This record gives sequence, structure tokens and C-alpha cells, in this order.
Amino acid sequence: MEYSVDYVQVLIDSLQKKVKLLNNIIQIDEEQRQLAAAQKLDLEQLDDTVNRKSEYIDELNKLDEGFQLIYDRVKPSLQGEPEKHKEGIVKLKQLISEITDKSVAIQAEEERNRQAIAGHFASYKKEIRQFKASRDATSNYYKSMNKLQNVQPVFMDKKK
Repeated sequence: MEYSVDYVQVLIDSLQKKVKLLNNIIQIDEEQRQLAAAQKLDLEQLDDTVNRKSEYIDELNKLDEGFQLIYDRVKPSLQGEPEKHKEGIVKLKQLISEITDKSVAIQAEEERNRQAIAGHFASYKKEIRQFKASRDATSNYYKSMNKLQNVQPVFMDKKK
């Protein structure tokens, strides 16, 4: 397979694009960490970062699918003639190692961010419960006060 050298380069290019996308995701994770560390969580910015990250993840999935298709074509040549593709194989291994390291770092940061943001949502939930309880108490107070104002007149017999 003479074209396998070109395919190996396509695989390398694909992995390099994946590294760039992972770097972008790492930046977004950093933004989310800063948002989560803030006293008040900015939900609009959080939503924006989640949407951008989702786009990058979709691109990663497309790259993975394309990589797998090409790798399936080149695999016999890579395994059959490893010395012919030695330089490409070394580069592929290096990129895969880098991608694995970045993926592990992203997963760890994602978990830290998830816990921090969950803490914010728990405090929002508590505030909402307190607001509802306060609203219900106020409503009950006004209902009972209205009942006192609607007392029917009572005649008292002053004769003895």
C-alpha cells in the first residue's frame, strides 16, 4: 500500500486537531472553574461555556469517527510493515499519549467543577425553599388577618 504513508499523515493531522480541541476544552474548564469560584454564579456565562464545550465535543466525536475509519484501512499496513512507518508510528504514539494525559486532566477538572457548581445550585435551592416558606407564611398571615376583619356584628343585650 503506497498510499498508507499519506493515511498515516492524515491520522497524525487528525490527532493534532484533537490535541487543539482538548486544549480549547481545558481553557473552557478553567473559565468554568473561575465561574464556580465566584461568590455568585453567573448562569448565562456558565451556559455559554457549556454550549461552547458541547461544540468542541461534537467535533472531537467526528474526528474520532474519521480517525477510526482511516485507521481500519491502514492497520494492516502498519502492522505488516512497521519499519516502513516507524517515524509515523512514533508520532502517533506520542500524540495518543498526549491526548490521554489531557483527557485525564479534563476529567479531573470536570469533576471539581461539577462539585463546585452543584454547591452553588444547592445554595440556590435552599434560597428558593426559604423564599417559598416566607411567601407561604406571609400569605397565611394575610388570610388570617382578613378573617378577623370579616367578623359578623354581634348584638349585645345591655338590659339586665
